[in-house]
Amino acid sequence: MFTAIGSILGWKKGKEDPVPSPPSVTITGVRIPADGTPAHLLSLTTTTDPEHGTDGFLFHTPDLRQYWNVGDGWHFRDLKRLDLHSHQPQHYHFQPYILHQKEHIKQLLRSGSTISREQHLHLAQRYFTEQQHHILQPHQSSCAGAYYVFYSFSHYDLPKNQFVPAWISDTGDGHNCTYYGDVFLVKMAPREYGENEWAIYEDILPEFLDLLVKGPV
Repeated sequence: MFTAIGSILGWKKGKEDPVPSPPSVTITGVRIPADGTPAHLLSLTTTTDPEHGTDGFLFHTPDLRQYWNVGDGWHFRDLKRLDLHSHQPQHYHFQPYILHQKEHIKQLLRSGSTISREQHLHLAQRYFTEQQHHILQPHQSSCAGAYYVFYSFSHYDLPKNQFVPAWISDTGDGHNCTYYGDVFLVKMAPREYGENEWAIYEDILPEFLDLLVKGPV
């Protein structure tokens, strides 16, 4: 789709000035161990060299190689987005994110700048990542926000994780996503992207562990 847009507007491929890498940051995330021990908060440091993966649009991601250090555990990774709302959105639950997506693309179109192949890829990754939306109970409102679930699908190398709560693993069609190895969650800041479209994270609060067990509405 983005290639077609670029073709219509006459965008041309060309060399661009190299974009600097974002600084590595340390954040508080959540780990759901595959061995059945309780989920817990932990410090995660982002890597600015995530190699190939569907998370490239974030530019720096939690470095989970020490947890998926067998075979292709790190290379065979993926992510999904969780949007937790403190109240019922005015529109159908996908609508707010779709409006944001459209506005972002409009800004790119208005700028008239050349979009590289990498930028096309990052746009597709950001807006075609699997998404879930949930409404929180009033006492869970401190956990509202956008989260990313990082997981591995390297079933030859890592044990199946049977301890991811159903409200996260549910695919919405009566099936559950299968995860291998430890599963991790990180939270995005209200302003999700900053300079050079780098992801901005914030710490997950301890209250999230209770939400993880009990689930939202």
